[in-house]
Amino acid sequence: MEHLVNIVGTNIKEVRKLKKMTQEELAEKCGLQTSYLAGVERGDRNITLSTLEKINSGLEINAKELFELESPIKNLPIETEQLIQMFAGQLKTKSEKEIRLIIKLATEIFETYNNN
Repeated sequence: MEHLVNIVGTNIKEVRKLKKMTQEELAEKCGLQTSYLAGVERGDRNITLSTLEKINSGLEINAKELFELESPIKNLPIETEQLIQMFAGQLKTKSEKEIRLIIKLATEIFETYNNN
């Protein structure tokens, strides 16, 4: 459960920063203490659903956005993220053997490209 608390806290912080809000601004909007919100963002606080609802409201988002698992493509430019998502969509229909071959080919291409 500790991992989920950290994910939610990190995601709250990321969304808050994307919305260019300070901890103080979000805390005031949610009716929470700034120090409490800081603890939530650090993953030190195991919040209730009621508190989560207040934070969702303050950030003007739905709860689903705060529970998304960490992703290696998160924080990339949106265009790059979209291209990776398109490629991942194509890989969904491939077998494990085909995916391993694609990875091997891509690795060889990258190594050749980096050596030039």
